[in-house]
Amino acid sequence: MPATPSVTVVIPTYNRGEELRRALESLVRQTDSGFDVFVCDDGSSEDIQAVVDEFRGKLDITCQRIHNSGGPARPRNVGLKHARGDWVSFLDSDDWWLPHRMASIRPHLVDSADVVYHSLSVTRSATANHVGSGDAKLGQPLRDTDTVKHMLRFGNPLPTSATLARSALMRDIGGFDDRRELASVEDFDAWLRLAAKGARFRYVPESLGFYWVGEDNISAFTVRQYERQRTLFDRQLTLLPSRYLRSARSNFNYLLGSYELMLGLPDSGRLSQVELTVEPVRWLKARAKTLRRNLFPTRPA
Repeated sequence: MPATPSVTVVIPTYNRGEELRRALESLVRQTDSGFDVFVCDDGSSEDIQAVVDEFRGKLDITCQRIHNSGGPARPRNVGLKHARGDWVSFLDSDDWWLPHRMASIRPHLVDSADVVYHSLSVTRSATANHVGSGDAKLGQPLRDTDTVKHMLRFGNPLPTSATLARSALMRDIGGFDDRRELASVEDFDAWLRLAAKGARFRYVPESLGFYWVGEDNISAFTVRQYERQRTLFDRQLTLLPSRYLRSARSNFNYLLGSYELMLGLPDSGRLSQVELTVEPVRWLKARAKTLRRNLFPTRPA
């Protein structure tokens, strides 16, 4: 019988003691308990260690405190460094899983997969314990056999709290980029780098947990988020294999140009740089958006 794949659950947290307790309680309830847990406290002013101590004897759990880094990337990387499992499963401290999550995902941790992910239900209910048919979902199947091509066209299909990756591969790419200008898009950057290295992605078509939308979550797209997306795209143009560059430039110009319209930013001419031969449908959409902007310059697109 082959050995059961070992898993380390990595949880970054900052001043979210109550939310962390909820996440850890969801781990205690797992029907498959074959995992260990690493919590990284990103310099909280709250007593995160006290929350973790409540779960000793219930979970195989470790906690390490670091100086505040301003985002989840560095705490995740600390967890990745200390992960004992062959696989690392990421869980943000304000999200949580259904009791059968680990049991459902375990059969997919096979030799033919390097990254495994599923959907999450989006909720504002702190006590949600089931998946309602009307819940919004995060996490989408790949629409292209080439994972990089899918991500260039459709964006990030992997919710971080729904993703497992081989620990060795995550270490091989250097983990998450912890620069502040990539905060909130550092996960997409990591998945793109894994895909570009040939990692094999597998989607499990189940919603196995919850993505929490709290009072401090900002749902509207902002100029700051636009800047982070631009930084991410500029970085990827230096990292992607050459065969993807034309498609990447065309899609990035379309997305950034569309964001500029949405935010009312000055026209940078990005939409005019979408290539007809690379993305004919988006080329048409870009021309329509540019015409609309020229005809109605005072109206938001």
